[in-house]
Amino acid sequence: MNFCRQPLVNCAFALVLATLFCGALQSADTALPSSTLPDCLGVNIHFTDPQAGEMEMLADGGFKWVRMDFGWEGIEQKKGEYNFTAYERLLAALEPHHIHPVFILDYSNRFYDKGLSPSSAEAQDAFAHWAAAAVQHFQGRGIIWEMYNEPNISFWRPKPNVEEYARLALKTGKAIRDAAPGETYVGPATSEIDFKFLEACFKAGLLEYWDAVSTHPYRQNAPESAAQDYQKLRAMIARYAPKDKQIPILSGEWGYSSAWGNFDEQKQGLMLPRQWLVNISNGVRLSIWYDWHDDGTKPKDPECHFGTVSNAYAKDRQPVYEPKPAYRAAKTLTSFLSGYTFNKRLATASDDDYVLLFSKENELRLAAWTVGSAHSIVIPASAGVFAATSHLGEVLAPLTATASGLAVELTNGPVYLAPKEYNELLGIAAKWERVPLSMTLHWPTKSSIALTAVNPLQRAVRISSGEQSALVKPGEQVRFSTTLDVSRASEPQRVKIQIDVEGVGSIAQQMDLAVDNPLILNILRSSNGYAAIVENPSAEKFAGTLSLTDFDKNGGLLKQELKFDAGETQKTLSFDMAQASAQAGLRIEDENKNVLLTKIASKLTPIDLAHAESFTAIADGDSKIASKLNLTSDSPPEGPPQPGLKMLKLSYDFEAGWKFARIVPKQQEFKKIEGKPTSLGLWLYGDGNGNCQRLRFTDSSGQTFQPESPDITWTGWRYASFPLDGKKSGHWGGANDGTVHYPIQWDSLFLLDSKNREKTAGVVYLCSPTLVE
Repeated sequence: MNFCRQPLVNCAFALVLATLFCGALQSADTALPSSTLPDCLGVNIHFTDPQAGEMEMLADGGFKWVRMDFGWEGIEQKKGEYNFTAYERLLAALEPHHIHPVFILDYSNRFYDKGLSPSSAEAQDAFAHWAAAAVQHFQGRGIIWEMYNEPNISFWRPKPNVEEYARLALKTGKAIRDAAPGETYVGPATSEIDFKFLEACFKAGLLEYWDAVSTHPYRQNAPESAAQDYQKLRAMIARYAPKDKQIPILSGEWGYSSAWGNFDEQKQGLMLPRQWLVNISNGVRLSIWYDWHDDGTKPKDPECHFGTVSNAYAKDRQPVYEPKPAYRAAKTLTSFLSGYTFNKRLATASDDDYVLLFSKENELRLAAWTVGSAHSIVIPASAGVFAATSHLGEVLAPLTATASGLAVELTNGPVYLAPKEYNELLGIAAKWERVPLSMTLHWPTKSSIALTAVNPLQRAVRISSGEQSALVKPGEQVRFSTTLDVSRASEPQRVKIQIDVEGVGSIAQQMDLAVDNPLILNILRSSNGYAAIVENPSAEKFAGTLSLTDFDKNGGLLKQELKFDAGETQKTLSFDMAQASAQAGLRIEDENKNVLLTKIASKLTPIDLAHAESFTAIADGDSKIASKLNLTSDSPPEGPPQPGLKMLKLSYDFEAGWKFARIVPKQQEFKKIEGKPTSLGLWLYGDGNGNCQRLRFTDSSGQTFQPESPDITWTGWRYASFPLDGKKSGHWGGANDGTVHYPIQWDSLFLLDSKNREKTAGVVYLCSPTLVE
């Protein structure tokens, strides 16, 4: 986004972020959809020949894209010969409804590499030749060609291999560019946002060929949690992209099954519009919902129930499939916002509340919801009447805005609002240039936001950011800067920019400011005092000090040297203190005594692992999948991370399939969790098998939360942290609202889940779990 793109005189209020944002990036003229709704929305299908009435129902739902396998083996049924007839039929069915396809270039062919994913030079040459022939055959018909499907999991056989995939994708990209240089080529369609796999693709040079990065951001928690992942992915793309090439993100496949343990059809119907709106507001160029219709009827099989409509087809009924709430939600969103583009998110008092502004010339519409409990807010607006529609298309009672704004009851389902007459304050908001979603900087830096305000209104406007503000009189232009001290925290720093329009009202936007070389602080209690764990994910060289303040000891400060050599990612510093208190604070300073990062723990509560018999290991998941588990108090060869600490040893052996281990407290007294801790930290001795580490707790409503920490890709000791605030966790049962209702208790102190449901065996050790409040 370039804030100089529109003439300033056309903006009721214009901002130029000169220091932080430097110039527009250019993107190629590709088949990527426009930002006008519903052009950027679609659904996965599994057919080349639709049933009678099916295309009409798809089009009526507002789906403008379908994503479909373009299978190599089905097309090259004779070696070196290609038959595209089935896909010609599909395009003939799509084109009258102005629906475009995303064709997935997948998977393997029995003529090459024994039907496994193409890894040999011969098989990769054959795949690239076939792909180029297909793209050339269909060129000019608005198709997006996607390189494979979820190659980071079991779809790449015999097992995922990013080096093999990258070689194939590069060879295919070169062949497509030679055969049909103007066509749209994207990838890698990873299962979830697999940063390790994605970065390996980027390092291999694939951004030279890809017009967009596609990924599948599946999760069982709220779709709003994807925003931080998108921010991280945007920063990674920018780091590796060719100069002056803009490479957007595509959400190529993402859905919520109505048969998941924490879901039903009603909740699935809440997730679809929120997922689409979150994607749109985060600059995602295409959102493909998985799936079009349910793929089966088994009531408890999640794979059967991702659809927006039911499984049964009835040719004599209109519509030909029974709509689920997800379909009604899709149709409501696409019809209500048809022809509109996302304008900006309006800042509110709580980050849990979402108010999105859409515009179509001088017409304005809003979508608003909350990820928390239902409550009322006041949306900035001039006085006037608003029509209101629920996320399922129900016409609600009109709402009247006063001079104070528009009072709205927010729930977990978006409410759509349309002013019946032009709304002056929202009109000013729409003409105000949108600030960037986020900026990723490299510490050390002092960042200044240079703001140029042009005011063509007949009333004064005040602009403010932080402690800086300026009054802009009618017809005037002013420029001022506000300086931000950028910390090295891993969580983004929120920047709020507000305008106050004299006699009309106030509007605010916000952006996230992050660093790509953060430091992460963690505190543990030890037998002699404290252990401070400092993580350095960027592995950069650093020299400074770490101070610990024991607040129960009159603020006495203890200081140690903190030094990272290049390549070092984690340090543990011990503070030996007799009779250490239960609360502590940490502070990192650089060599010039600039404070970079602070963390305060009001309470640290260690969990006693002295007796392994107080816990038991339970094999969970599919009861038909064989497994072996053993839980003891043994130590690894290196011993504990600090002398004298007790630990648990978990040995596991899972056959392929859905299987996981849970470490569960036996007695009720060990299940209780006192207070309102924000996280649990523990030392984990990893075995490098890449399995998932999680935990579970339940709240007073019976709701279960399942936070997680990064996959166990390392060997040896490493500190892991699990959030307990519910915001970044899957949840189900009870209130099922994602809000933690205290008191809480353990379901599983630790959960080890097999990655990709593959056969896996190994040993991990847990040490010094500590609740941080």
